[in-house]
Order: sequence, then C-alpha cells, then structure tokens
Amino acid sequence: MRYLFLLLALIATTSCTNSQSVSQSALDSLFNIYDSKELFFVNGLVRRDGKTLYQHSAGYQNVEQKIKNTPKTRFMIGSITKTYTAVMIMQLMEEGKLKPDDKLEKYFPDIPNAKLITVEMLLRHRSGLHNYTSEPDFFTEVVTPVSKTQFLERFRSLAIDFTPDSTFQYSNTNYILLGAVIEAVSGDTYANQLQQRIIDRLGLKATTLGRPADVPDMARSYTFGENGWQPTTPEWNTDWAWAAGAISATAEDVALFLEGLFGGRLVSSKSLEQMTDIKGGYGLGLFTVPFRHQRFFGHTGGIETFYSIAAYNPDDRTVLVRLINGNKHYDGNDISIQLLNGAYGHDIQFPDLTDRPGVDVDKSVLKSYEGEYSAEGFPLAIQVFLKDGLFFGQATGQGAFPLKALSATDFEFSKAQIRMQFFEKEGKTGFHFQQGNIKFDFFRK
Repeated sequence: MRYLFLLLALIATTSCTNSQSVSQSALDSLFNIYDSKELFFVNGLVRRDGKTLYQHSAGYQNVEQKIKNTPKTRFMIGSITKTYTAVMIMQLMEEGKLKPDDKLEKYFPDIPNAKLITVEMLLRHRSGLHNYTSEPDFFTEVVTPVSKTQFLERFRSLAIDFTPDSTFQYSNTNYILLGAVIEAVSGDTYANQLQQRIIDRLGLKATTLGRPADVPDMARSYTFGENGWQPTTPEWNTDWAWAAGAISATAEDVALFLEGLFGGRLVSSKSLEQMTDIKGGYGLGLFTVPFRHQRFFGHTGGIETFYSIAAYNPDDRTVLVRLINGNKHYDGNDISIQLLNGAYGHDIQFPDLTDRPGVDVDKSVLKSYEGEYSAEGFPLAIQVFLKDGLFFGQATGQGAFPLKALSATDFEFSKAQIRMQFFEKEGKTGFHFQQGNIKFDFFRK
C-alpha cells in the first residue's frame, strides 16, 4: 500500500491526438511477449468516452490451477482503495455530517495530536501520524485478523513524525482512521457504506471489500525466483489493509468507478474540484499522473505483489487501469506507458530483453558514489548506496533497484530501462540519468 511515483509522468512533451483508434496489433504483440515470456501477470485497460479502446491480459490468475488472467479476473487494488474512501468522506461532507476542519479529537480523542489533526489533514496525508505498515513487526502480524478496535488501540501509542499540516508524508494510518470516521459518522460498517454509496450506485458487479473466498476469478499474487513462480508470502489478511487498501475488483469495475467519479455520479463538481486540488503532491485521495502533455488524476496501489494504477484524464475522458499480480522484476510502469502510447497514437516500444554482461568495479569506487542526488525539475531524490557488496539506487518513496556495472562509471537496471553514468563537474559528483525518453542530470547534495 505504499505510495508509488510513476516515472511515466516525466516523458517528454509531444503532440497527442484524441483519436478513438488504438494501435491494436502492436499492443497485441506486446502483450503476447508479456505472456509468452511470462514477464507480467497483468490485465490492462484503456477507455475513452465510456468505450473500451483496448483491453488485454497476460499470465495467470492462478498458476497452480493453470488459470489464465482474463477481463473477469479480480485483483487486489491496494491503495486505489483510498480514492473510494475519500469519495465516501466527501459524500458525508455534502450531507452536512462532516466538515473538512473537524478535529480527529471529535471521534477518537486518544489518538496522538487528535486536537490538532483535521479530517482534511488525514485525506491529504498531512497528519504526522506514523505509517503503521512501516512498523518492524508488521509482516509477522499481517497474516492474522485485526479489528478496528485493535487498530485504534495500536494507534494510541503511535509515533508522531512531524507537526500536523507542516508537510506531506504518505501514511496508511490516515486512511484507516478515515474508515473509522466513516463508521462513526454513518453508524454503519465501512463495507456497507462502500456497497451503498459506490458499488450499488454505479452498478459495479465485480467490486468488493477484501478477498472473497467464493469468487472463482480472484487472482493470487506471485513472486518469481529460483524455483519459478511461487505464491507471494506472507499472504495478507486483508483486515490489515481495510479502508486504506483492501478493495478487490476487475479492471473494468475500477474504470467504471473513475468514470462515475469524474462524471458527477458520486460527488458534486465542487467536491471533485477539492479532490483534485493537489497540495504537496497529493489531493484528497488523488494525485496527478501526467503523460506527455496530458494530465491524469488517479492513484497507485501495492499489496503483496499486486501492483496497480488507475488514472483518469478529465480533458478527453480517457481512463487507464493496469492491474498486476506478478512480474519478473520488470518495470510495470512500462505497461502503462505503452497502453497510453497506443491510446494516443504513438509508437509502441517493446521491452529490451538483452542481458548485457557486467564488470567488476572496486568497492572503493562504488563507495565514492554513495549519497543523495537531486535534479532540477525532477520531483524525487535518488539515493545511491552500497549494501552487502551490491550497488543500489533508490528514489524517494520507492523500492531499491540493483545497479549492474557496465564500466567503472556506467551502470544500468535494464528491467526498468534505467541507465546512470557518473561524472565529475566543477568539483561535484553527478550522474546522467536516463529511463526511456526521460533524461536528467543529478548532482550529489
């Protein structure tokens, strides 16, 4: 359920078309590669004006039973759930049952800084409450059930990371508390409110809270290793994700949700304007996902090895949904990029499966590159470090990626098409960063 920044947001601006046509054959060839090489287990969907432009699946929803992914496959969508939770909060505000500046103290006075934290701060990840999924024992506990009462008891002793509203920091704690606020204000369960306020209102047929055991098309998540594809461990009890990340759905249902939201069927235009008012990188359950000169609004999600994105472009009513339940360490963002390339009439780029041999570089040289680097116009810093004899890069808020040395100054992470070439300029260490069409010069802070 961690926040995933999409590097597709930084592709160079070029002209685009709003044509209803899509690069069908090229995208089919691309998904055939994903499928035949088992690069991804995925369902990808692009719609415009309420009509499907393209949808395709690859890989398995269940490896053990040899059941392939199809458009009917349901995936855990992780933190995309937060957008659903934010919608219900906005609906309660429209009904006069809740206000943005209501203090958390009104509902849960025992939470740290409850007198200072508002509902809007929770929505915007500006509460300062520590992210409970970052606790060191989280992955040993996540297999067992947990109740809302147990969450609230745990949160009473939660650390404070910063003064409320002083900065943005993504924290799943915020949206668990918003789920509890929904229950306190409505006098009903979160699951029932989700059903009544969103699922029934939009007629969604394949959306639910949790991982229903009686749904035959429910995907499992998988990890690829030395023994091939194995179910991801630990398998979460979805109680632990709840209002922050526990919804499961098909790609089509997620698309219909976004179309309903931006089409005025869930909240007023004023509420939607507030949701898309981005401050510090985040709105109310939404953030921006730019593609070339287009600007989408949406969210990403990650739970186990389910990795998802759902995004909507209000200018031309295009919606992208990409749901993954397994990958061979390739960059899932590239699927999103290629689906949008197809939707906007651009060339489809195929994955480079070439495995270039690496070279040995003295550890002292690698050590000399360590540090935090930033680039003008690039929203994230990149940390470079040596760990257990291996060289890594890590962008703010993302997982670390291994860097293979092609020379003493040239490194790559080919599966995400990342190339980093180190240099010295005016006494400062930097590197040329390239990922696809993205090019920036980073310098050590």
